[in-house]
Amino acid sequence: MPAVDNNKPMKNLRTCLPKALQPKKLGNSTAALAGLASAVSVFVGVLAARAAPHGWIRIASALHLHRQPMIVKLAPVVAGIAVTLATAAGLVKFYLWCVEREEAEIAARADERSAATDA
Repeated sequence: MPAVDNNKPMKNLRTCLPKALQPKKLGNSTAALAGLASAVSVFVGVLAARAAPHGWIRIASALHLHRQPMIVKLAPVVAGIAVTLATAAGLVKFYLWCVEREEAEIAARADERSAATDA
């Protein structure tokens, strides 16, 4: 079994990604898509609640004697997509925040070094 070198730093993900990818725009667009998906999910949920069977038909639907409307079946799928997009947007925003913080720390260290060498 080969030995693992734990002291080797990980590759920076920003250098591996294509340069055409702009992190700020990516973060904002994923957040916008997540917001749109959540709004659509709420709209579909309201429609599904209105279209859900009421009264005696509800009992027949629970016993699978009566079919549920398609929107009632699709509402959980739309909600799942909205949650997935919101999670992805949160992860992208968190990654961008970490990268910006790391770049700020590197810039601060470089300024300290240049100030120390000038003195």
